Amino acid sequence: MYINDLSDVCKHIAIVYLFADDAKLYKRVLCDDDHKSLQCGLNALQEWSDKWLLKLNASKCKTVFYGRNIDHGYIYSLHSTNLENTSTIKDLGVIFDPELSFSQHCK
Repeated sequence: MYINDLSDVCKHIAIVYLFADDAKLYKRVLCDDDHKSLQCGLNALQEWSDKWLLKLNASKCKTVFYGRNIDHGYIYSLHSTNLENTSTIKDLGVIFDPELSFSQHCK
């Protein structure tokens, strides 16, 4: 119930996926302004969590980039904590790893 309005807070900045107490912000990044916009989404998330007195665990938050010619040099932050950049992430039991083929995931 707490996070139902989170989508409204960030919808003009990024796409928000919600599941139980988990939230993901997503944005297609094509230029530096898109990086800045996504950071604005994280700032809005931070303001929202402060408003509702919900503490976010920034150490559990990660950034992941997928695509070609990706600039991995941009650092995102939440509550003055730089978010860890990773290439592999597990979401709802599914491992997303750009280095593994589909057949390797199904073993």
